[in-house]
Amino acid sequence: MKYHLKRFIRLALLLALLLPFNSRVSAQGFVPPAPSTKGYQPQAAYTIYLPVSLAVLRSSADPTTYVQATFGEPQTLDPALDYESAGASVLINLYDTLIFYEREDPNVFVPQLATEVPSLANGGISPDGKTYTFKIRPGVKFHDGSLMTPSDVAYTFQRGILQGGSVSPQWLLTEPLLGNGIYDIAELIDPALVDDPEMLAGANPAELLAACQTVSNAIVADDAAGTVTFHLAQAWAPFLAILAQPWGSIQSQDWVIASGGWDHNCATWQNYYGIYPDQSSQTLLGSEENGTGPYSLDHWTPGVEVVLKANQDYWRTEAAWTGGPSGSPAIQTAIIKNVSAEETRLAMLNSGEADSADILSTDFPALDAQTARVCALDDSHCVPGQNPRGLFEMVQTQSQSRTDAFFTWQINADGGNAFIGSGQLDGAGIPTDFFSDPNVRKGFAYCFNYDQYLQDVYSGEGIRSIDVMLPGMSGYNANDPYYSYDPLKCEAEFKASALVSTTGKNLWETGFNLVIPYNAGNLQRQVISEIFQKELAAINPKFIAEPLEMEWPDYLSNQRLGKIPLAATGWIEDYHDTHNWVVPYTVGTLGYRQVLPQDLLNQFADIIQRGVSQADPVQRAAIYAEFNQLYYEQAPALLLFIPKGRHYQQSWVDGYFSNPVMYGTYFYALHKN
Repeated sequence: MKYHLKRFIRLALLLALLLPFNSRVSAQGFVPPAPSTKGYQPQAAYTIYLPVSLAVLRSSADPTTYVQATFGEPQTLDPALDYESAGASVLINLYDTLIFYEREDPNVFVPQLATEVPSLANGGISPDGKTYTFKIRPGVKFHDGSLMTPSDVAYTFQRGILQGGSVSPQWLLTEPLLGNGIYDIAELIDPALVDDPEMLAGANPAELLAACQTVSNAIVADDAAGTVTFHLAQAWAPFLAILAQPWGSIQSQDWVIASGGWDHNCATWQNYYGIYPDQSSQTLLGSEENGTGPYSLDHWTPGVEVVLKANQDYWRTEAAWTGGPSGSPAIQTAIIKNVSAEETRLAMLNSGEADSADILSTDFPALDAQTARVCALDDSHCVPGQNPRGLFEMVQTQSQSRTDAFFTWQINADGGNAFIGSGQLDGAGIPTDFFSDPNVRKGFAYCFNYDQYLQDVYSGEGIRSIDVMLPGMSGYNANDPYYSYDPLKCEAEFKASALVSTTGKNLWETGFNLVIPYNAGNLQRQVISEIFQKELAAINPKFIAEPLEMEWPDYLSNQRLGKIPLAATGWIEDYHDTHNWVVPYTVGTLGYRQVLPQDLLNQFADIIQRGVSQADPVQRAAIYAEFNQLYYEQAPALLLFIPKGRHYQQSWVDGYFSNPVMYGTYFYALHKN
């Protein structure tokens, strides 16, 4: 049915007279993920006209080649080190993991290099939740023709952990395998040795050997039985979700060793520790590959493109999901173009040179006018778009990120702090403990105009965050209480504050003055500061919040120093599980920057540890309900919106789907009509 509909659309296009394509293009640079600038237009913009060639509309010039116009490029192609989206989007096509996602569903896994997904029912997970056994698929070959074995699988994870380094994703594996709160292999010897290869190399040889043996004992291969077993330090509910991501890509032991990687000798692992991604990209390990995936690397020209070639001997003989691909890829060549100029990416999409492109939100309205179909999550469930004769189809994508506003409970005033004015409650500033007052935090929460933010930043295309975790995750409850825009409650909270001015007056009588900075070009943070400026002044003219534009390095450094009183920050999940949200928002990165009090951190830590160790979904959700209630009562931050993204592609593309934790495009699923 879909194929015939597309033929009809193209025939109509051939018979129609098309108007020039009008698009306004931002010259500001990419600010993810803001699908609108309503009310906050970029400082520099211009109009270009891109005439559409009728010849392009008939079909793709090359149905076996897919061109993606994007920006940025991998830091490295070493799966053990790469910890950014550009590299991950390449790795998911070059390598396979033990398990994979069932299309767009981030909560359901399908076997990949394992023959089944371990569970309690099939015996792959032990009753105590601490042992995971994977049956490794036989007969799979790496791109160099060598046979993959369970030993390759075990070595992949052992080597990744031992290579370590805080800039790598390995902390996601060390915590469940080596112990809660252990984020790097060097911590088993001395936390002071993290990211210090030279000092680590000089550590006690017996302790170094013991650390390596701990890792080897935690990940055990049995080539005869065809299995790999992971022995966890404690039960870890999101363990499968962690393994499904690119850092779980399986590599050839022989190839890694021949390319300069760890020689699989526990006496030498420290010599391979702490390599940085930019160093790796200068070696074979970081610039070449030898995976088992549906594509192999043809070439990577830094700054220009990454080109992938189809693996004609790809092992998959049966589809991973209903209607999914099998055999060799339909797309024989995938070209990922690194195109920094937005206007060029847009021109490539309009001319048909690109099958898809990453486009700024300022161009969404113009693209919508040329969109024939609008689809939800994949390109098989669609409704007519604005233009039935249009060139493109737009897929509404899921998001794995969110920007929220965080209160700093103890503001750093060392060496002075211009963000807090006088540093006292005297009408000309705020004290350093201003946001330690729960009434102040709740006053700010009720004084924020959430609907205005949604419209001005996301054009109404967003989902309000009720809880810290995302909808569909363990513990999320759409019926949980949350803060909404309510000026009367805002006033009541500020009047209830126990803060007293230097002259003995209360907060409402005295007022305050603070600066809410944002980094230049970041629409979300700019709008947050401007909404607070407007709404606080409306509730009480003595409440002054001044927006301040800063350059990104200055904003980031001040935030890390704890000097910004109210800091808007984005979080992108590493894997799709509640644990990867509740940790950074409390006991991890973001909570640390907020200087949350220790007694509150202890409460959160207790709940988090019980939650991550609980395998039963009902009991786990009940534990996280405690977290949600505590977070709501304490109001450490303003939880805002999960944006809905957009993916524009040519109407001749089939098979695209959006998975919130799958970076980039899985080319194996695509074909062109």
